[in-house]
Amino acid sequence: MADQEETLKRSPSQEKYGRAQSAIKILFLVVFVGWIFIWIMLPTNTTNFKWLPQLQKETNSTYYGIEGASILIYTSPVLVMAALGCLYLHIAKKLNDSNTESCKVPKLDLAIFNRPILVKGPLGIVSGTELAFFLMFIALLIWSFATYLHNGFGTITPQLAAKDNLTIWQEKLNTAAVRVALLGNICLTFLFFPVARGSSLLPFFGLTSEGSIKYHIWLGHIVMTLFTTHGICRTTFWAVTNQISQVN
Repeated sequence: MADQEETLKRSPSQEKYGRAQSAIKILFLVVFVGWIFIWIMLPTNTTNFKWLPQLQKETNSTYYGIEGASILIYTSPVLVMAALGCLYLHIAKKLNDSNTESCKVPKLDLAIFNRPILVKGPLGIVSGTELAFFLMFIALLIWSFATYLHNGFGTITPQLAAKDNLTIWQEKLNTAAVRVALLGNICLTFLFFPVARGSSLLPFFGLTSEGSIKYHIWLGHIVMTLFTTHGICRTTFWAVTNQISQVN
């Protein structure tokens, strides 16, 4: 027993690497939660009418123009997480180069989440981590669509419909079509995360591109369904408003 305890002791360098990994984990989770918070707040009026105009004003530079806000909101967090993931994996490799048992301890904290939770179903074998991300993504889609529709329908009035020479239901159909397309854009954002073989994000959560390829396929199905629905709604709108002949 004493020999086992001695084996599990970490050297000073391993303690240093362990603290560095813990700090990276905390920073990564802070950025990740902030990024998810951005997606949650994206369909709200607070973002569209308060935060986004202010960000566009502050980030409208010579090099990026009005796209500066989009780069800051959507691209920067992913780049930061990717860099932190690379650093984390680099430190983990240094720990794994050691032959002591202590270097294997950090891997055990995610073992319980990587166990299969579902073994039968359209997604095949699903681990706890994969199931958690899948449920969060579905919840994000439902929340975004409901919020988009609520805010969009809230602006439709008989006066607005009369101004556009439309009926109330035609205005709502047009609004719903646009919101479905916005929902498809969210799916496109996450579409290629599961298939990036050199990704530093998937290994950080204990996932692999090979094991996550099924989510890329299902995301593709969702994208095609949403954009097909968008096309049907828009075509129907053009047909009932006699605008098909005006579409080039």
